[in-house]
Amino acid sequence: MGWARLSQLSPTSNLRNLSNLRILTSASDSELNAIGSTAGRSALIFFALLLLFVAAFTGLSFFFGFFRFYPAVALVGSMWIPGFAGLLAARYSKVSLFDAKRPRTRFLALAVITPLGVCGIIRGALWLSGLATMQNDLREIGFGSSSQFAFGFLFSVLGALGEEIGWRGFLGPVLARRLTFTALVWISWFPWFLFYLWLFFLAGSYSKPAFGLQVLTVGSLLFGLNVLLMWLRLRTGSLWPPLLFHAVHNFLVFNPAVLGQLRTPWLTGELGLGLACGYLAICIGSLWDGSRGKLGDW
Repeated sequence: MGWARLSQLSPTSNLRNLSNLRILTSASDSELNAIGSTAGRSALIFFALLLLFVAAFTGLSFFFGFFRFYPAVALVGSMWIPGFAGLLAARYSKVSLFDAKRPRTRFLALAVITPLGVCGIIRGALWLSGLATMQNDLREIGFGSSSQFAFGFLFSVLGALGEEIGWRGFLGPVLARRLTFTALVWISWFPWFLFYLWLFFLAGSYSKPAFGLQVLTVGSLLFGLNVLLMWLRLRTGSLWPPLLFHAVHNFLVFNPAVLGQLRTPWLTGELGLGLACGYLAICIGSLWDGSRGKLGDW
């Protein structure tokens, strides 16, 4: 959907999008109008900064081998690239990234229960079927594994915070001024997907024989997650529920203490088709609810 097409939206649609933006920011009406008039420029600034940081991080990685020697630190650092781009771009567009309003408890609970349920059901089914095995015997988990859990949770929160500041914290409010929810989901998903493809190439974690299948599963998983995370952002007007959701998801699928030994990684892996199907199945309701335009808090 191009900007020329967006300018032809009905007055009712424009008023609804303006109301959506007011939910996402603490700005006044005059500030909202200013944000709306510079939405395209603000998005371009964000993407320009994103590309600049990506180029700089790529060069540093080749020179210093971040992913070869410090994979966990390199991963968290790369996930903060959209965060830094969002923080700098937000200063220009006057978008409030962190709303002072406390989100309702039901949304915080939903942000925890949803990834727990999806990951638990999918991983449990794969474990019972024999397609995946536990890496650690739960009866043998001691201090070492406990420290892995603690560091895994810390890195999950830090990484999720960087991504959410950029993609849902900044880009969501800026594009919500011009786009319907469905268009917002698609347009914000695509650069997030490209960002992850760049990350896979940089880390060397892609599979050459099954590259096409890997692209399909990663794209499907990110689309389902983006619908749910953007829906939480719009519904609550707060960054905290999608941040909590993202952190719990990352912890469940990437923590080295709980990862399984995978016989079919394309199906059972942390970015496999199993989890992608789980999130796609439940994101349909959020996509339908958001497309109705009722994005205010319950």
